[in-house]
Amino acid sequence: PAAGGQYWSAAGVLFSLVDWLIGWRRISSAGSNELDPQIQSDIVTASNFNQTQLPELVTLVLELLLDPNGSGFQEKLGEFASTNGVNAPALKNVARGLVIFFRGATKHNLAPAQVAADCESLGLSEEATGAIKECWEKYYAGLAGAQVDKTIMANQVIDMEWKFGVTAASNQVAQVGATFLHLKLVIDRGNGRHEDVFMEMSLPQFFQFMADMEKAKTHLDFLSS
Repeated sequence: PAAGGQYWSAAGVLFSLVDWLIGWRRISSAGSNELDPQIQSDIVTASNFNQTQLPELVTLVLELLLDPNGSGFQEKLGEFASTNGVNAPALKNVARGLVIFFRGATKHNLAPAQVAADCESLGLSEEATGAIKECWEKYYAGLAGAQVDKTIMANQVIDMEWKFGVTAASNQVAQVGATFLHLKLVIDRGNGRHEDVFMEMSLPQFFQFMADMEKAKTHLDFLSS
C-alpha cells in the first residue's frame, strides 16, 4: 500500500543515522589504491622523523582533528619546524598526508591494530608504525565520539507536525472509515539545510513507528554514553 511504502521510506531516512552508528564496517583508510601517490609518499616520509619528533607531529595532527578551532595547529606546526630544523613546506606536506590518513581512520572507526596494518601496507617503517599506533591508541576513542556527535548534530529532527484523518471514500471497501495519520518531520541536514519528510501511515504502522523510534533512541543513548 502507498501508506506503508511512504512509512518505510521515511523511516529509512530517520534510521540511516542509527544504521551508520551501529553498522561501522572496517574499510581500509589509506590503502594504496585509494590514495593519490603524492599523498602516500608524504605519509611514508613520516618514517624519516625520529622517535621523539614523530609522536609530537602525530599528536599535533590528532589534536587538530579533535578540536579544529582550538588546536592552534598552524602556529604549533611552525614551532615544530623551527625547533627541529625541518623544512616548513615539506613538513606541511607530511602533516597534510597524516590528516588525510587519520580522517579516514576516524571515519571508519579503525582500531589501533588496523591503523598499524595500514601503516605497514603503505610502507612506513616498523618504528614509525609503532609510534603512530601508540598515538592513535590515546586519541581514537575521543575522535570516534566526536564523529558521532557531529553526525547526530547534522541529522536532528527539529520540528514535527501531525494530523489524523478518516478515509471517506476508497475503491477498497475495507479502507472506508479507516483512521490514518499524516506526519511531517523537519530534519536538520547541517550547514543551514533543512529537509521536510512526509509520511502517511495507518494506526498500526504509527504504533510500530513509535516503537522503532524508542529502539533508535536506546541505541543512540548507548553509543553516546
